[in-house]
Amino acid sequence: MKSMIMKRAEIVLTGSYSGYGALNEFIDLFAEGEGYSNLCVEKLQLAMKEAFVNAVRHGNREQSELSVSCVFAVFEDVLLISVRDSGKGFNPDELPDPLDPQNLFRLSGRGIYIIRSIAEIIALERDGNGSVLKLRYRPY
Repeated sequence: MKSMIMKRAEIVLTGSYSGYGALNEFIDLFAEGEGYSNLCVEKLQLAMKEAFVNAVRHGNREQSELSVSCVFAVFEDVLLISVRDSGKGFNPDELPDPLDPQNLFRLSGRGIYIIRSIAEIIALERDGNGSVLKLRYRPY
């Protein structure tokens, strides 16, 4: 039997860092509606902040006229999240290890590591319109 979407919500944000405030509010409202715990919401906000910053910085190359969209879809006890930007994408498995001693003091390069510590990266897809990072999260 196929899983049915129990709830779906989408937000389209400006491609500038200032758009994160709206995403943060969106996450709060969505999580409240689903009854997620405070700790769950804090972790979700951290993972989504990293995904959003990566989409703005690396995907859209800080071009504020390009958008970032986020879709949240609940399937029973799983939250699937898609973050779309206008970039060419990347292979997360080819990123340098942020725990390598030579990378410990770099000012960036930990976003995907943080996201992976909170959610499962299930796909990174590219099409003619950009890239989509797909995450699976088990809220509580």
